[in-house]
Amino acid sequence: MMESILLGWQTVFHPVYFMMVVLGVLIGILFGVVPGLSGVTAISLLIPFTYAMEPLNGFLIMIAIYAASIYGGSIAAILFNIPGDAPAAMTALDGYPLARKGHAGRALGMAAISSLVGGSISVIAITFLAPQAAKIALSFGPPEYFALGLLGLTVVASIDANHQLKAFVSVFLGLFLATVGLDVITGVARYTFNSTILMSGIDFVPAIIGLFALSEVFLRLHKKALRQKMPGGGKAVPRFAMPTKEDVANVKNTWLRSSVIGTVIGFLPGAGATIAAFVGYGAAVSVSKDKESYGKGNIDGVAGPEAANNAAVGGAMVPLLTLGIPGGAVTAVILSAFLIHGLQPGPLLFEQNPEIVYTLFSGMFVANILMTLVVLVAIRYLVKVLDVPYEYLAMAIILLSLVGSFAINNRIGDVWIMFFFGLIGYMLKRYHFSLAAVVLGIVLGQIIETGLRQGLMITQGSILGFFTRPGSGVILTLTILALFFPLLKRLRTKRDIPQD
Repeated sequence: MMESILLGWQTVFHPVYFMMVVLGVLIGILFGVVPGLSGVTAISLLIPFTYAMEPLNGFLIMIAIYAASIYGGSIAAILFNIPGDAPAAMTALDGYPLARKGHAGRALGMAAISSLVGGSISVIAITFLAPQAAKIALSFGPPEYFALGLLGLTVVASIDANHQLKAFVSVFLGLFLATVGLDVITGVARYTFNSTILMSGIDFVPAIIGLFALSEVFLRLHKKALRQKMPGGGKAVPRFAMPTKEDVANVKNTWLRSSVIGTVIGFLPGAGATIAAFVGYGAAVSVSKDKESYGKGNIDGVAGPEAANNAAVGGAMVPLLTLGIPGGAVTAVILSAFLIHGLQPGPLLFEQNPEIVYTLFSGMFVANILMTLVVLVAIRYLVKVLDVPYEYLAMAIILLSLVGSFAINNRIGDVWIMFFFGLIGYMLKRYHFSLAAVVLGIVLGQIIETGLRQGLMITQGSILGFFTRPGSGVILTLTILALFFPLLKRLRTKRDIPQD
């Protein structure tokens, strides 16, 4: 193994292979920034070009795009409140408030360093633990995914300490919206109103673009605040932006915790960066002593989801390379590239082509470093956008939202969904409901429903069977503890307060 690892590092620094990584990082950041033009879009467009490439060249550029595009989504989320994908929605919760307070450079720098930490820890972990992690991933079935989805929902308990009832109402709204479309088991149409647009369900990308980006424009229009500038332009940002020592001291535990969470969740086929970001954010909030500051510009709220979702990228390579099972859309496209070049991912890949596997691991590590360096240097130019009056930014945001929503499936119906959710988001913001909880319900709703119904088939209708399975039993126990821990803590605090 050590010989293969050293060979992988030696190979990735060959000038041609290294340039592939650099090119992949630049493409990934660009496609990640624009809503709708995600990593899967870039890699899909790249597939025809890989026919003429040496296999390793094609794989390295795709791996670099995958890693960089996940971070790229956080740039638009922080600067404009436009999450290009579900993981970036969690970064927007605290990143955008920081930008509005004049700390855009600080938020972007923290997101970049957090991505580097999470991505690096996951690559180190999968380099040495990939075969063993694959065995764990194989043991996960519908009951475990149901339990994992419920664990993700515990984030709601800590999303907004001042409006918890409204947060729970919001998540139930999201869970309801997740049922729209064809039933995943019976194929029956639900809440589609005979609309072909809704038959395939609600795509969460136009939904979150509407909820976060368009709703902000509507709200400013309502408040007649379009002519205001956002504070924190590029003049206040140093040439090479880095988090302060105080920020690093505050988030170092969050980095480690979220990196472990993201890597483990990445091991699971179908889970990926989205759930990792939600759980990473929720874990950061649950252990914090200052829960009320989250969602209002807490730097820890940027570090948690960014470290987790980038760690999940490395973890997602485990089921792909060891089992030949793609964990999501991006890894499914990468799998097709392997098959095009006559390589079958699986246990034999590690024995027959170890140089490819470990060069990919090394390439992912280098991509994380390059991505961070590029972003840290470019931050002072990125935040200059905030010097533009919001009335012009609003037009750019609407244009990006239109392009991003349409580009996902090339359907005008997704644009109408985006506008619909923009109006919903405006109403929710105006009356202090939680947008994050709605997104949480939409993203996790299908995972929870499918896992529950298929799990009940496995356990012959017994919900107790979910607790007797080791994996789902442990996760459900953690979920119950996470739900009741804040309540027990408040009761203990009241009991400790001396009574008059």
